[in-house]
Amino acid sequence: MYSTAKNPAGKLAQLPAGSGSSVNFTSTGTLGSGSTGASGCPPLMKAVAFNGGMNPAMFDTIAAADDWLTFSPSIPGGPASTHATNGFVPMMAFARDVNTAIDMVNSANPPEWMLTFNEPDFSYAGLTPTMSGTEAANAIAPLIAAAKGKPTKFVAPVTADPNSAFHEEFYAACGCRDFFSAYNIHQYNPSSANVINTIQAYHGKWNDKPLWVTEVAPGGSGCTTSWDAAGQFMRDIYRFAKDSGFVDRVFWNTGNQIDGGDQNVCNSYLLDTGGSPSPLLDTYRAVDCS
Repeated sequence: MYSTAKNPAGKLAQLPAGSGSSVNFTSTGTLGSGSTGASGCPPLMKAVAFNGGMNPAMFDTIAAADDWLTFSPSIPGGPASTHATNGFVPMMAFARDVNTAIDMVNSANPPEWMLTFNEPDFSYAGLTPTMSGTEAANAIAPLIAAAKGKPTKFVAPVTADPNSAFHEEFYAACGCRDFFSAYNIHQYNPSSANVINTIQAYHGKWNDKPLWVTEVAPGGSGCTTSWDAAGQFMRDIYRFAKDSGFVDRVFWNTGNQIDGGDQNVCNSYLLDTGGSPSPLLDTYRAVDCS
């Protein structure tokens, strides 16, 4: 279920940086069939989301993740290792990022993947912009035109509420469903079973492409979830993703602790505000999707 417990205070830190039936489709993984990614999970499945205040060295500290994102089209926070640079997935989070995205896909080194609009149906404390499906379709049109014939693959916009009518309006207005190579969902709930049910239901509706889970945590629990419970939730989600046949990547949220009391991620960070490991980091490193 969509959690209404999202706390704007935690999300504002991002701004300076931002049982369904399956059908045949090509996995978004880039490694060979049968190979494994971090900690024995399928290729590229094990990923992590960072929030404001991170630096790329945190990704190296976590080590067990294949990919990372941080709500920005470019890597923030200082120099990045080759490992962090190669694992970074840029995001065109808002309409203001469209021109930057166009420059990136036309550059000499275009990204392999790019995430598009982040929760256009929800405004954090009234400070992040919202867009209707039609407004988002108009905003992304220049990128669609510029990206023709380019190698970058795009992930569809993600909503705060997976049950909203945004996507129906968006695809009807842009006629661009085929432009995207994967769908995208966010989920917060203290029950892994509820999260899995929602993901399955979403895939039952949007099932002609693989799915990325770009934010997931046992949120909405009033910060009462224990580290052990968060770890079991994590294991459940990655096991489900591996067995699903349609979830390609799962970005655990969050890699770094957020100041401000965001109840979606108060018991799920891997590194605290000083960059020291939380009790959950060893669990994350050990997760092998089994």
